[in-house]
Amino acid sequence: MSKYTDELEYGFTSALAPPVRETRIGVCSAYCGTCAELNRDLKTGCAQLQNRKFAQSGGCQLGLAMGIASSLTRSAVVIHSPLGCCSGFGGSAGLRKTMRASKGKKDEEFIWAHTNMDQLDVVNGGTEKLKEAILYIDKYSRPEVIIVANGCVPGIIGDDIDSVAKELQGSVSARIVPIHCEGFKSRYVASGYDAAYHGILRHLVEPAERIERALPDEGKDAFERYRISRTVNIFNVGSNSNGDEVELSRLVSALGLYAKVLPLHATVEDLSHIGEAGLNVSICATHDDYLLGHLKERFGTPYIIDTLPIGVVNTNRWLRVIAAEFHLEKEAERLIKLETTALEEAIEPYKKVLAGKTIYVGGGETRILTTAQYFSYLGMKLLGVKAHNVDRFVEEFLEETDGPELSIEVAAGQPAEELAILNRLKPDLYCGHMGANGWVTRLGIPVIPLFGQSLNYMGYSGAFELARKAAKAIKNTNFAKNISSNVSLPLRQSWFESDIRDNIKPDDLL
Repeated sequence: MSKYTDELEYGFTSALAPPVRETRIGVCSAYCGTCAELNRDLKTGCAQLQNRKFAQSGGCQLGLAMGIASSLTRSAVVIHSPLGCCSGFGGSAGLRKTMRASKGKKDEEFIWAHTNMDQLDVVNGGTEKLKEAILYIDKYSRPEVIIVANGCVPGIIGDDIDSVAKELQGSVSARIVPIHCEGFKSRYVASGYDAAYHGILRHLVEPAERIERALPDEGKDAFERYRISRTVNIFNVGSNSNGDEVELSRLVSALGLYAKVLPLHATVEDLSHIGEAGLNVSICATHDDYLLGHLKERFGTPYIIDTLPIGVVNTNRWLRVIAAEFHLEKEAERLIKLETTALEEAIEPYKKVLAGKTIYVGGGETRILTTAQYFSYLGMKLLGVKAHNVDRFVEEFLEETDGPELSIEVAAGQPAEELAILNRLKPDLYCGHMGANGWVTRLGIPVIPLFGQSLNYMGYSGAFELARKAAKAIKNTNFAKNISSNVSLPLRQSWFESDIRDNIKPDDLL
């Protein structure tokens, strides 16, 4: 178990909304320096006080919260806000359909409504529009769950979505789940994950009902207790693919354990059984720590938040910490030896292509550091990393990352900053979040995505696929060169020549 998990306190579900991460775990959303400097400043609290003189758009809690909540089977969403808050929802239906198809789940339409708050609603309140939207979506789609997501405007004027949900609950067939994901509350957009899980915990997660047998079946009951004690809940995230889930389930099952993947794309019935496990395992602390801490309080289920199983070293580590909880260390070592032997032989041709090449990695904090470690393992030279945000869960990774002088930027969004850094470093390859790859290609730098819902990145099969993707991109750079020659960037040369560190200062100096 991570050294941090015993320190966390989670008794927040009696509140209508969760605390933001700035106050709960301490975060940094603006930084430019080295990994060693960031690790030092996180421990002293200086990193958490940084801000920007000039900032571009940095994302919103609502989008991340809806990525989780809207994945639930037979769910519908009501967005309570002005219309602009839904501008990024256009692709959500296609993504949901793709993910469900890849998992072999029944096709479902992504159903959502919007209250379209206007200036009069800001003055008079928008709860009547919200009631109308909830009743409409319940009548015409008959979902099992209606997610009510609160935007910034109703949060500022004080619209009480929880009272509306309580008032209408007896009038609709669906279970209404209010989610407080007002973007203005936190600069750390991952607070949206906490907002979604807070609503799910309050309104959907409860002990499953059991029918007492008139004549107990001791054999069947004993097996059921044994199965639960050997069940490992693997908590999936929006950036992993079905291939990732299949691979991690395969590895857990190879230890003689029962693997169960949730909560994304789960049913209400699945969630009612979430407490029936011997161990809860996080894929990514950024997504899961709030949820897993609450589940331990409610059901007593121990949990592990340790590493993200990307690459050989971190997949080995992920397996070992799980095996240790069940005293299966010998079984884990046999499995690791078998898998790594086969993998090393398979990736040897790619290591020859990648040896000595330079790379820069950008995206979510845990994912970029584990991915960067794997590229170093493949023989590449790591020039730097860019994290959306960082918190205490990555202190250990910062200490383990090769090279204390390694460049690190902390920025949710902010492509102008990242482009200036990349223009100076000029890596042979960029591995990053899909939102940044289009910009980076204009610099003539080949790119590969940091994750993909139809691609495999995790476990040993993911390590093979990631090495193959990187080698393929390095061997053919014509696409990036052609884009760079024909498409310019909307930034002045003076910006590229500036020192990005001058844009980031403590709050009291801005």
